[in-house]
Amino acid sequence: MALKNIHISGKLVQFLTTISANIGGIVYGLVVEWPSATMPILSSTDSPLPSGPLTKNEVSWIISIMSLGGLLGTLAFGWMANRFGRKWPFVAGMIPQAISFVLIECAQDTTFLYIARFLSGISGGALFVLGPIYINEIAENSIRGMLGSVLGIFYNVGVIIAYVICAYIPFYSVPYVALGIFAFFSIYLLFPESPQYLLLKQKDAKAEKSLKFFRGNSRGDQVKLEFESLKSSIAAVSTKSDITLQDFKPTTTRKALFVSYIILCGRNMSGVFPLMNYTVDIFEQAQTGIDPNISAIIVAVIQLAGNIVSAYYTDKTGRRILLISSLVGVGLCLTTIGIYFLLNEYSYDLSAVSWLPLVTLSGTVFLGASVQTIPIYVLSELLSAKIRSSVATVFIATTWPIHFLILQYYTPLADLIGVYGCMWIFGGWCFFEAIFAYILLPETKGKSPEEIVLALEGKIK
Repeated sequence: MALKNIHISGKLVQFLTTISANIGGIVYGLVVEWPSATMPILSSTDSPLPSGPLTKNEVSWIISIMSLGGLLGTLAFGWMANRFGRKWPFVAGMIPQAISFVLIECAQDTTFLYIARFLSGISGGALFVLGPIYINEIAENSIRGMLGSVLGIFYNVGVIIAYVICAYIPFYSVPYVALGIFAFFSIYLLFPESPQYLLLKQKDAKAEKSLKFFRGNSRGDQVKLEFESLKSSIAAVSTKSDITLQDFKPTTTRKALFVSYIILCGRNMSGVFPLMNYTVDIFEQAQTGIDPNISAIIVAVIQLAGNIVSAYYTDKTGRRILLISSLVGVGLCLTTIGIYFLLNEYSYDLSAVSWLPLVTLSGTVFLGASVQTIPIYVLSELLSAKIRSSVATVFIATTWPIHFLILQYYTPLADLIGVYGCMWIFGGWCFFEAIFAYILLPETKGKSPEEIVLALEGKIK
């Protein structure tokens, strides 16, 4: 079933579709940050788990095993995207998430939690490989960046919810809240398949109908022109022929692959993900005198503000300048917080600047919002329609092991080289990526696929 006979503006339809599709982002944010407030509770002598308190090793595995599920989900649902479409594999990809909450509600020991987190990772893989592709393929050029930012905003809403409910309501009540939020994802079932995918499958009539729906039926002439433009850009691409090495032969395609992969790696290497997973622990080590849970909630609210600001400016200033400036800012914040931890380790009196960890970590997540969200939809914009889902699948799949290793070994590495050493490694990557993006990343703001190719060739600025 689809919303076929309702005549509302095309942009409103696109926003409603994006909101419903990204409900999974709220739940994913909740799941990702669930350990930050929950693990200290499960590790305490008053652990609600019948099996007793968790060990440090068990905590590391509960946090990191989600990345292995993400790898499987990315590969499985990325493969489905070219064969069964963007919409229905996306729907199927959210089912493991619902099962995971049921397992947490029934949890008796760590086995339940391992399986639940692994299933959440599978849904996370589906969310990040299919969600941005679908939104990119239904969006108008003028609001594509803003719609692409909604995933990051919703993710942060989920983060805030996680910090609040996990810290202040009973462990076995959290799944009910999560399932209640997740129920709103069912609205997504009302929207049609993306027009670009239907064109790739040579279902022209259905593709035109889908495009008219997403643009508003009242814009007949404009939609006709856009449809013909889309059709001509995809005409040379046929899914009846498999992807071959010839598809990667153009210099612009190889450049797009290289640039998008390095930028995508920055989502993990910038350190924002591990910092958010260990926020409460970091504030405890910083000895700021502020309740670590309250500090974590403040940071999460600031990160949400960062995502909203990023979403607004993505289509105002452009992706490139926003990403570069954010990377430099994150690098400076991480360098500063590293200095604080170094001085703290050598027992310097830091009472006069006890606010510094909260300020710098807040700055990191505020600016890091752009570092997290921009690479996902820039990836979708730089790649051609034929190879988009396949390459996105492979690229995102390769970043999950990096994610796993960082989360699994952050604590041992911090014990070995100090928290300050970890901060400086992450900060160093941010400075490197900023220089890389300045040299090689083209601006994709408001550009059609043809214009993006010209930008990659250096023929337009």
